[in-house]
Amino acid sequence: MKKLFIGLLIIAAGSGTYYFLQKKKSNIAQHLDKELLVGQWKVNAVHVSPGDSANLAAILLLNDSTLKNTQYDFRKDGHFAQTPHDAAKKDSSYYEWNNKNELLIKESPGDSLSEIYTVNKLDKDSLVLQSKDSAVFVFTRIK
Repeated sequence: MKKLFIGLLIIAAGSGTYYFLQKKKSNIAQHLDKELLVGQWKVNAVHVSPGDSANLAAILLLNDSTLKNTQYDFRKDGHFAQTPHDAAKKDSSYYEWNNKNELLIKESPGDSLSEIYTVNKLDKDSLVLQSKDSAVFVFTRIK
């Protein structure tokens, strides 16, 4: 009987710890300061998963020097501009946040189709976005 009681206590303690840690992870994700996104960014690195179906496209993209020389400008009003370093023309899009703290990039504000990126990290100097096909984009703020 004593062994059964000790076993139940261990199971209860393990379940409580698991619940507490899972709850703590979800609270961290909810406290994302979305205002930190506003500003100018550049790509530092792109990581592609080995099993990615878009692997060839990602490799070609990594070898393209314009990716790292492009400036990404997020504005407070929801505008998102991509400007190559040596080009005078901007590619303008729009962004918004959904209720899961995911970043949605759209062609126009009323567009129902969007590219969805999970924000893995957002602080004053770095931004890490993960696309639905598991490509990870690491940005640093331009000062």
